[in-house]
Amino acid sequence: MNPTFNRLLQTRLGRLTLTVALVVLAACGDSGTEPVAMPDPEPEPPPPVAATTATYRVVFEATWSASTHPTNFPGGAHFSPLIGAVHKAGVTFWARDGIATPGVESMAETGGTSTLTAEIQAQIPGNALAVVNGSGIRSPGSTTIQAITLREEFPLVTLVTMIAPSPDWFVGVSGLSLRDDEGNWIEELEVVLYPYDAGTDSGPNYTSANDDTQPKEPIHSLRGESPFSDQPIGTFTFARTDG
Repeated sequence: MNPTFNRLLQTRLGRLTLTVALVVLAACGDSGTEPVAMPDPEPEPPPPVAATTATYRVVFEATWSASTHPTNFPGGAHFSPLIGAVHKAGVTFWARDGIATPGVESMAETGGTSTLTAEIQAQIPGNALAVVNGSGIRSPGSTTIQAITLREEFPLVTLVTMIAPSPDWFVGVSGLSLRDDEGNWIEELEVVLYPYDAGTDSGPNYTSANDDTQPKEPIHSLRGESPFSDQPIGTFTFARTDG
């Protein structure tokens, strides 16, 4: 073979080999050391948002009877119509160790609801959302308020009823929250009820004559004080119906 042709062939083959090597190197990268891009992880779903409203059914189960409170248990034992409010923390309609308002005095002494209703309505719409009403019942017995609606900014319930006959005794809850510590609506809550003295009448027995207390005394518990035993008077059960 011609030496000149041989050198030319070798030169071209060398160039071709170099070109192929460069192409392969470009295709493969730097010996596989380049990091491979990974897709972004899926974002975590946001935590569930609590509903801004909730509707509850309220059952009042009265257990006050001659067997649970035998001392001088009266004939015709009953509870007056339920009265209360859905409200926020900016208002209190009654409280243990507080002084009864005219509305609470009237409810506890006569079972009347009009004065307390007016006190609640005076707080709507700023501090209260609605008046709550329910039927009176004989005891033992039960009654149901089919629906009360609460809102995020109005999560509290106050509800009372007179123990009748009595001088000024009643049962109830004051500013009961139906949201838990995390701000979620409670699905069901049972509250055990014990008797209270409104501090507005000093009669010692169920059927004592009127004896106005002057000045008014703080509302206080009558649990275990004659004529009541240490047993409950009944229960309120709040069960959510729209959950």
